[in-house]
Amino acid sequence: MYVVVFYDVPAKRTRLFYKLLARYLHWRQNSVFCGDLTEATYKRLRRELAELSEDDDRLAFVSTENRHNVTVEFVEHQKSRLDDGHQGSEVL
Repeated sequence: MYVVVFYDVPAKRTRLFYKLLARYLHWRQNSVFCGDLTEATYKRLRRELAELSEDDDRLAFVSTENRHNVTVEFVEHQKSRLDDGHQGSEVL
């Protein structure tokens, strides 16, 4: 499945979310991550995020069965490119 996750959490907690999400997905910008996950990995990610989350934290998940059902376009420096796919990334 293809997943996009974005979050809005207090500034002092953003690094925690970044580190967790970067283990599973590719960082795109500020609090936005995306990539391909298996159903089991997606469930594990959701469980870990639930354990990390507090009352003031807000998370959003967008998912589709596969990347062929969605087009993701990134615009940077007035140049557009389609997401070429990525599974996982290193924690910076």
